[in-house]
Amino acid sequence: MDNNPKYYWRIKEMKKLIGSLIILLGFNSIAFADTDPSDYLKGVANKMISVIEQNKEALKTDSKLAENLVRTHLLPIIDKEAFSRGTLGKKTWKTLSDEQKELFKNGYISRVINKYAKGLSLYDGQAFVFQKAEISKRTGNARVKSAMKQSDSEPLDIHYHLTKKSGNWLITNIIVAGTDMRKSYKNQFKPRIKEIGMDKFIEELNAPPKAKN
Repeated sequence: MDNNPKYYWRIKEMKKLIGSLIILLGFNSIAFADTDPSDYLKGVANKMISVIEQNKEALKTDSKLAENLVRTHLLPIIDKEAFSRGTLGKKTWKTLSDEQKELFKNGYISRVINKYAKGLSLYDGQAFVFQKAEISKRTGNARVKSAMKQSDSEPLDIHYHLTKKSGNWLITNIIVAGTDMRKSYKNQFKPRIKEIGMDKFIEELNAPPKAKN
């Protein structure tokens, strides 16, 4: 699957994007609760930028360091089931067994992390601006609009969708420059699942990355 270009969404841009998202979301092992989502993201951004600056040179060459930072600090604030269910679609998700769901979640999230952890080294002084969180009175879900200011191009709009579970806000989706990350991956996965079936696809997701020659 790694060698087929149809599975990758704008790879160069995606790596830069994931790096910026990790900066914003990654360095906190506790999901945020009563704090306003916008204020929380501001605090995480400031903390993460400091850590990236301190480890900038090491992150360029140590892929394991980047992966460990992402796995340790990003995963706790991502709603993995919401990302997975939203990527496959509710109808398909309901057809999976509990074991298939767990395997898909693990493989899917791991694939994203392993592919783009190197994005941590791409931070180059970008500034982030956040608007006040919009919280739905009907569902209680939240959306935070932000922009990544770049010296060499227009600001990059990044919108975060969140839901509260067990008193903690968790990220359920991210929209970047109008592109829905879950839908992007859905468009990548759908033809492959149709070609080889769900079980084989889940095996591919969980297969170790092929070593480079």
